[in-house]
Amino acid sequence: MAFVTHNNYRSGVNSMPIANARPSGFHISRIQNRVYRQCAKDGFNARIKAELAGVVPATVPLYSHSLTRQSYFEQGWHAVTHLHILKAREQRKAQAMAVPNEQ
Repeated sequence: MAFVTHNNYRSGVNSMPIANARPSGFHISRIQNRVYRQCAKDGFNARIKAELAGVVPATVPLYSHSLTRQSYFEQGWHAVTHLHILKAREQRKAQAMAVPNEQ
């Protein structure tokens, strides 16, 4: 006969997430404020655009004179990984191949 427990409560130790356990990748959805989330997305997209153009500045460009908005922009800027760049290059290549050259 199998062991059956009739406890209807969960242990706090077993159900709590591990501290600083965060899956890799860019998770802008964790930013609750929509304005600041958009600032981070703008930073992410600006970095992708700079990487695709081949002109990445040594410092993060100025986005806003608001320190909070600039901070979120920098978070988005620094969230870009090598895999994001490769994926963006592949998407750009696929779009170029899908559109025929009209002459």
